Amino acid sequence: MKTKSRFWVWLAGGLLVVVAGAAAEQDLGIGGLTDVAAVEGKIAENLARVEHAQTRRAQIDTEISGLAAKREEAQGRLHERARALYRIRRAGMLPVAGGFDALMGHLARVQRLSRMVKSDLETMDFLGERGSALRIEKDELAEALQEAQLAVHQLEAKKVELEHSSRSASLFQDTLRGQRHDARREDASMSYGRIRVSGDMDDLGDGFAQMRGQLALPVQGSMRIGESSREGAPGLEFYGRPGGPVRAAADGRVAFARIYGAYGLMVIIDHGSSFYTVYGGLGSTDVEVGDWVGMSTRIATLEGGGPDAILFFEVRRGTRPLDARSWLGL
Repeated sequence: MKTKSRFWVWLAGGLLVVVAGAAAEQDLGIGGLTDVAAVEGKIAENLARVEHAQTRRAQIDTEISGLAAKREEAQGRLHERARALYRIRRAGMLPVAGGFDALMGHLARVQRLSRMVKSDLETMDFLGERGSALRIEKDELAEALQEAQLAVHQLEAKKVELEHSSRSASLFQDTLRGQRHDARREDASMSYGRIRVSGDMDDLGDGFAQMRGQLALPVQGSMRIGESSREGAPGLEFYGRPGGPVRAAADGRVAFARIYGAYGLMVIIDHGSSFYTVYGGLGSTDVEVGDWVGMSTRIATLEGGGPDAILFFEVRRGTRPLDARSWLGL
């Protein structure tokens, strides 16, 4: 029973952290930022907030340290003057024997010491109140500093996300236009492990063009296949076993392997002559850009964690989507 209780406490705590993080991002307006320049401006603003809070906190620490010394000094004076006032008051009217002048002098000293003690008490009160106010301001600054640092952290992550998204979008379009970005040496032959097959991309493309209706299913044994689209491009969804293998529909070269927009983690295989197959919604990839793969070679795995995993599959000629069903012979 205790184990179950601890589990639910842990789960609730985790959910609160997630919700709090999402709420913080929403409050800061970070989720609505779509421009890197705007994000950089927000980063600069919050870095200025951080610098101001740190500078002011250092000033407060210095002032609090000075107040401690002043309070100790005032307390010492108050102690001495209070003792003197106690002694002179305890003496009572003894100076009466010295005449009227002595009596007046005695009363003047009592009044002066009383004013001094009162002033010391007021000074002690002021120093205490000032110290309390500074500590409250310091606590507020700590909250503001934490908020600004959190904002900087989230904004920097947002900047990386936007830069990555922009880079992925550029690479996605360049890939489908036939522009390659990997630094691997181009070879006039394909390699599957230790097996090398002679030919070039043009020959490969001619062969792919003749494979209409004969491409291998990317998710073998899938019982559910439906039409869908990503970012306006039509394709097919294959429902498969979570964590199951995703296989290349035909021979080709990996031209793209990264996260991109609505496709999520994806792989694009170049089959030559501007023919491409696209595999989106992956859980992990087994290939890198520049790798050569054979037909039905495992290139990735489906996402796990749910009852069904969905692969989104496209066939393209350049940037133009083709009818994936007819190419698969469905």
